[in-house]
Amino acid sequence: MEDVIKQIVDAEKQAEARIEKAKEDAREIVLKAREEAKLLEMEIIQNAETQAEALVEKARAEGEEEAKKVLEQGNVEIEELKVKATNNFERAISAGIALVRGS
Repeated sequence: MEDVIKQIVDAEKQAEARIEKAKEDAREIVLKAREEAKLLEMEIIQNAETQAEALVEKARAEGEEEAKKVLEQGNVEIEELKVKATNNFERAISAGIALVRGS
């Protein structure tokens, strides 16, 4: 009978040791999962920041290109207005000379 009690006590000790080992393994798994999740979160944030910077740079470049086009078009229109103004001025001078001459 003593042998049976000793075997039961040994079995209980082994079971308790296995339970403690399982608890420790579970704690390590949870800790490792948290660390991996944190690393993954940091990687995702870094990727998002990189993509955001690329989008901002693309938008800035597109904005600069559009501003350049608008400026060039404005300069073309200014030149056209200068030509028209010069032509109108010359016609006004011609008309003024014609009035002075009495034509």
